Amino acid sequence: MNTATLSTKGQLVIPNRFRKALHLQPGDRVSFALEGEKLVMQCHQPKHAKLIEENGRKVLVAPPGAPPMTLDVVKALLADFP
Repeated sequence: MNTATLSTKGQLVIPNRFRKALHLQPGDRVSFALEGEKLVMQCHQPKHAKLIEENGRKVLVAPPGAPPMTLDVVKALLADFP
């Protein structure tokens, strides 16, 4: 289990492995809820694709529930692009 220390301003740093796992970037919004004596943090899922940097490369991450982007779908989309 990872731990963090609460600052004098009431701030916590989310450990890097959790930020990476959730693809959290500066400016992303999260919400908090109490479940008994547990504080639960949930990231708000964007309704549109998000560009993130992963291993030095830019990657486009689709929102949950988005249809798979197969090669045929990408080709069809690019065919309609001016």
